[in-house]
Amino acid sequence: MTSDVVRLNEVAQINPSLGGKVQPNAPVSFLGMADLDTETGKTTSGVDRKFGEVAKGYTQFVDGDLLLAKITPCFENGKIAQAVLRHTLGAGSTEFHVIRPDRSRLNHRYLLHYLRQPRTRVAGERRMTGSAGQRRVPENFVANLEIPLLPLIDQQRIAAVLDQTDALRERRRASITLLEELAQSIFLDMFGELTAGFPTDSLGERADIQGGLQVTAKRRNNPLELPYLRVANVYRNRLDLREIKVMRVTERELARTHLAAGDLLVVEGHGNPDEIGRVAVWDGSIEPCIHQNHLIRVRLDASSLIPDYAAAYLNSAEGRRFLLRAASTTSGLHTISTSDVRHTPIKIPPLRLQRLYQNRVNELRSLRAHHERHLRELDDLFESLRQRAFRGELWQY
Repeated sequence: MTSDVVRLNEVAQINPSLGGKVQPNAPVSFLGMADLDTETGKTTSGVDRKFGEVAKGYTQFVDGDLLLAKITPCFENGKIAQAVLRHTLGAGSTEFHVIRPDRSRLNHRYLLHYLRQPRTRVAGERRMTGSAGQRRVPENFVANLEIPLLPLIDQQRIAAVLDQTDALRERRRASITLLEELAQSIFLDMFGELTAGFPTDSLGERADIQGGLQVTAKRRNNPLELPYLRVANVYRNRLDLREIKVMRVTERELARTHLAAGDLLVVEGHGNPDEIGRVAVWDGSIEPCIHQNHLIRVRLDASSLIPDYAAAYLNSAEGRRFLLRAASTTSGLHTISTSDVRHTPIKIPPLRLQRLYQNRVNELRSLRAHHERHLRELDDLFESLRQRAFRGELWQY
């Protein structure tokens, strides 16, 4: 299968206007950055607003447009999605590039899969401009991006194959989510109505708390290159280790930030306040491994707290309350400090109850591992199909 190569702006509009006059009371679906799902490549349906409220100071788009987050780290994390809105009109963050394909020449799903390739994201990251923390993918990178322009019917076939494989991955992820919800239900069933009778202490009295290392270019001459964990690796009660980065450190830094199995990892900074303080237990699967400064390490006193219980408590509504109040905001980033984590209150149930909870969680963990193995196989299949599709190797004529 052969194809022409064209620049994207030859077959799509980049950051187009809505065109025509829109009434101020026209309904609009409003999207923030958190509404772009990095896993599915889709958006939420948005929050209802009136056009007059978002006519200025926001990015406008329509249902079906592709949205590409231009700011770091959202672009690198895969915030590229198709707008699936409740209303025809949409508006949202000024950090979106909007792409509107000419559907007579370019299938929107085909283009979405092409944009979401790791190599496209790497190329965009290299072209970013601006200062650290505020770097953005320029519009001319998007406009001049070269894409293989197959016949439309072949684009549709490729999009259908990739969408079907992606749907299998989505169903497997849904099964994993159900297991996570079951673990939360077990926690509430065992501790939800009993915690009032348990003693309370500050986390710093029952654990050693340690901040992480800042990632800077100045590290390039340090003697050791080691894998490190960052915010993208830590979710509530789970880890995502599919992409692990490395940094160069000194022996002293390794000693200070070296992770041990059973350590808790607490998210220190996030654009979404609901994600501040999310906690996962480190499983020790990478050795040695260290952590970035946007994660705070908590090493528990094993004589009073078991990691699975402590993580579940800190992720519960009761456990999150203190850190949500303590979080501060700077330039849209919500943060907590190691001091905030030290002062976080935690209920201390008897160890026998904590161990019983741990045993139940371990059973779920075994089931989850089975689903995750299948998900990795599907991820590998999807990536293989995607690479072959854009090399023109899915079908031979």
